[in-house]
Amino acid sequence: MAIHLVGLALLMGAIISIYLPMISQTARILGSGPMANVPFFAIGLLTSIVVAIASGARVEQFQRIGTIPLWLLTAGIMSAAMIIGSSFLVPRIGIGAFFVLLVSGQVLAGLLFGYFGLFGVPATPLSIGKIAGAACVIAGVYLVTFR
Repeated sequence: MAIHLVGLALLMGAIISIYLPMISQTARILGSGPMANVPFFAIGLLTSIVVAIASGARVEQFQRIGTIPLWLLTAGIMSAAMIIGSSFLVPRIGIGAFFVLLVSGQVLAGLLFGYFGLFGVPATPLSIGKIAGAACVIAGVYLVTFR
């Protein structure tokens, strides 16, 4: 795997570490987790449109948005649930435990989705290394969350 891709993924993880607490603070200011979504999704939509246009998106690509299967649009619901869930959980369980649990869920789901080839990802076999890594993640969850 190319080092610049690893660096980009690490940067994205760091951004999430900033982004989710900011949403929690917004929820506190507005008095509502669901309301915290409103300004972020509005700005996110505008930013996405500007970036798409700046990167060369054409009118026909925007027109194809209507052809996306409805089940794929549930990703927007999942995104909203992530934001609402984080604004609820971060103040209650703390940022450290939240992120350890969040990443652990991603690792375990990634193993499952990869093994079965779900959601369009290539199927990959489980290995002793992957299972050991998942066990380490679970041990880390225990240490960070319950110790």
